[in-house]
Formats: sequence, structure tokens, C-alpha cells
Amino acid sequence: MKSLTFSLALAVLLICCKRETEEYNLNIQEQQQYFPLVPQQSVIYQVDSIVYDFAAGGGQLRDSFTTFIKETVGDTFSDASGVLHRRIERYKKNNINQPWLFDRNWSATLTETQAIRTEDNLRFLRLVFPMDRRSEWNGNLWINTELEVSIKGDRIRPFVNWNYEVDSIDIKRQVGEFTFDSTLVITEVDENNIIERRLSRAIYAKHVGLVFKEQWILDSQYCNQTPPPVDCETKPWLEKAERGYLYRQTVIAY
Repeated sequence: MKSLTFSLALAVLLICCKRETEEYNLNIQEQQQYFPLVPQQSVIYQVDSIVYDFAAGGGQLRDSFTTFIKETVGDTFSDASGVLHRRIERYKKNNINQPWLFDRNWSATLTETQAIRTEDNLRFLRLVFPMDRRSEWNGNLWINTELEVSIKGDRIRPFVNWNYEVDSIDIKRQVGEFTFDSTLVITEVDENNIIERRLSRAIYAKHVGLVFKEQWILDSQYCNQTPPPVDCETKPWLEKAERGYLYRQTVIAY
């Protein structure tokens, strides 16, 4: 994948969300519209990523990438238990003017009380129904929290201490170039200590589904020096991260 240059500040702009107190609709069928599984419906995203690695002699290396992803809701299939799932057909390209190339299949399931996505054999409980502005749940209950993934040859544990919660629901919001009348913001994790930063936040729009996702999965040994640097706790993560990635997925068409 070709490394691209783009604004670091733009690529990793955090959404600062507070728990909203406006009126919301507890009707389950209405809330399920945040996770539509309409056959042949497609959503196209721009994905900006920054991957961190150790630099020779100390410091950090950063590789920046921009890709484009299209997700299309496909046919149904049954698992071994007889549960129906929808295929999520994923297509990819590195330049907006290139043709789409098939990448892989994921899957999704919508029940009366749950919205589930299986991505690269990892099963996530993305939403629960009904939700209110204080709803919390274990969205990674089927995932080993000690699971390690490889990022540029380094092993990192992304899934420790995740706890999904609703930040806002049924709120009008602008995402990228679009304004959506009803959006749902879920914080999946927001953990910060001297050696790890874990953030995952998603925005859903009614009748569209996921319209934005941002993740910070970063590790650093900067504070483990002897003696610790005086700016150990105040140094921004974008400057002290030594491995991991930043990821931003924004809807550009639907």
C-alpha cells in the first residue's frame, strides 16, 4: 500500500462526545434502523490510517495510508445453529478513480435484542436493543481480551478493558459532507494510562448504518525510562506512541 501524506490533525481528530439528555425513541424497530441489513444496500467510506513503529536508534516511524472501502449487504446464510446471517461484501481500492476489487466477506445479524458483526472471525455485539442514553454492555463478550494482533511485526493487545456505552442517541449530526437527522454515538473503549491508549468510537445513522469510526490503538514505553521524563504524562500520544495505529473511517457515499 502506498504511503500518503495528509494532515495528522485532520486524520486523527477526536470526536468529543458527552452523554446527551434530549428525548429519544425507545421503540426497538425504530432503533434497529441504526443497523439496517437491506439487501444490496451499499455504503462507501474513506479510510485514513497511521501506523506507528519503532525507529532505528529510538523515536518513532509513521506510515500514512488512505484507502476506500465499499460494503454491500449480500445474501443470507445459516450457521451451524441455524441462525440466519447476512453477508457483508467488502470491496477495496487505493485510489477513488480505480475500479473496485473484492476484498473479503464479513457478516452481520440483527435480532430483536442484538446487532452483531463478525469481522475477520471476530464476533462483536455492536448494539443492543432497546437502548437509552445510559446503556452499557460488553460488546466483546465473544473475544479473548488477551488476544494479540500483529502490527508491523509487533504484538499488541487491542481488546483489554472495553466497555460499550451510548454517548448520544437520536441526535442530528453532521458527519463528513452529510447531515443526518438521527445519529447514535457509541464509545466502545476510552482508556488511557502511561503505556497504553485505547479509544474506539462509532457513529451510526438511521437507515444507513455505520457512518464514522475512529480508533486509537497505541502503546509506548516513553514513560518507562529511568528516571521518567518530566513530560511523561503530558506528552501527547501522537508524539510518544511507538507502536500501534490510528484509524479513521468516514462515509463518503451511500
